[in-house]
Parts: sequence; structure tokens; C-alpha cells
Amino acid sequence: FGLQRTTNHVLEVVDEGNRDKSPGKVGLWVVEPEDGVTCLETLILYCHGASSNRGKPHRIEFYKVFQALGYTVLTFDYRGFGDSKGCRASDGTVEADCRRVLQWAVSRFPEYSVVVWGHSLGSGISTKFLHALQSENPKSLQKVQGLILESAFLSAEEAAKNFPAAKYWNYFTITRGRIPKSMEGIFPTVKLLPQLRFPVLLVHAVDDHTIPHRHSEVLKETCRSSGKEDVELHSAQSGQHRFVHQDSEATSAAHRFIQNVKISS
Repeated sequence: FGLQRTTNHVLEVVDEGNRDKSPGKVGLWVVEPEDGVTCLETLILYCHGASSNRGKPHRIEFYKVFQALGYTVLTFDYRGFGDSKGCRASDGTVEADCRRVLQWAVSRFPEYSVVVWGHSLGSGISTKFLHALQSENPKSLQKVQGLILESAFLSAEEAAKNFPAAKYWNYFTITRGRIPKSMEGIFPTVKLLPQLRFPVLLVHAVDDHTIPHRHSEVLKETCRSSGKEDVELHSAQSGQHRFVHQDSEATSAAHRFIQNVKISS
């Protein structure tokens, strides 16, 4: 994959309610800062999107950009993706995987602050797992300083309305709306995000045709109208759905956000 200073790890994950079942396995990489770059002692916990695995080329590019800035990137595959095994992915299992990875990260890097970064589907996953931990075990989030959502959606249901397959089946009355309806209630970011107690940065390209930019605009507006002021939106002028990290202004906005939340904490 062409990544330097990167180590591979495998974690065991046991789902609540299935403790007598064999543990699942979650594969992850720790991508440390480049040689000669000052380590910022900040870990980016990266929750990737729906396609393939943590080794996709556009994700490798992302890691390298932040590796060069001095960040440590922890990237992993949900069970059912890549080399992570044990079950088919569901909204419940991906949440459990995120919890386990965060637990491991905090114990492995006790002096580091953590910023969670969710891209596309990962935006819904990261928001949901952080909201659940905030409600159930807020002490587990003491090291988490902020959340960055890239190419985020309002909900899985709203995102599905833009899927090519959904548009095709909408031509037929009998199947119209079936695909989005099947995702009703899954990853309701627009409902959960205003309730999070730490700063949020939304990064979205204006030329994203997979999840249109308006999703992030509405997320920001909903947060602000709910009284959550610590949310920002950076509108990248290029990058489409997968390549916002190639926009230098977007990368700079993320870097500033991370440094600012560290100072304020």
C-alpha cells in the first residue's frame, strides 16, 4: 500500500448478548507521523465509508496527507469488511466495533487526544456510536476532543434517495420509495448530532453528487437551531465524494479545527 511507519493489529470483539459466541476480529492499522515530522500527539480515529476496506487508494491518500502533518491515524475495517471477520455488518455490529477500537486506542495512546473522523457511511456510524457512549458511559469519551464528518448524510434513509438504484426503481409506481424506506431509522445523524457535547466540523465538497452538499448544510442549520453552536461547515470547492483531502483549504480547515479543540480543552 506504500504506507511508511504503519503497523497492523487485530482486536477481538464480543457483542453484548452474544458472549457465548466466538469473538469476532477487527483488523486495524496505526499510521504514525512521517519521519522528521513533529508528532502532534493527536490520534485521528477514522471510520471509513461503505465501499471495500481500509486499503482503498483514496483512503491511503487521506492517511498520507495527515501523516505528513504530524497526526497518528488509526484506521480499521468493520466486521464484514476487509480482513475483519465474525459476522455480517449491521448498524449494531459496526457500533460495537467502533467502541472496541476507541477503547484500544485510548489504552494504547494514553497521552494523546482523539478526534473521530467519519466519512460518508462512517459519518452516520461515528455519530451514532459517540452518541450512545455519551449516554451510557461518558467517561469513555474523556480523550475525544471533537468530531469531523466528511461528506455526511442526514440519515441513511435520506442518503438512499440519491442512490442510482433508488432513482431507477422510482420510475415504477409499485417500487417507488422502497429502497429509502428500507433504511428508515438507520443512522439518524440529523437527530443525534445536535445532542453531542463536543465540537463538530462538517467538511463537504460542493461538487459531491453521491451525497449532495445540502445534507451538511441542513445538519449545521439543525444543530444551530437546536442551540448547538460549536459546529462549523467547510464547503470544499472540489473533491466530489471521495477526494476532499486533495483540497488544500479543506485539509487546512480540518488541521485548524483539530488544533483549536486541543487548545480549548
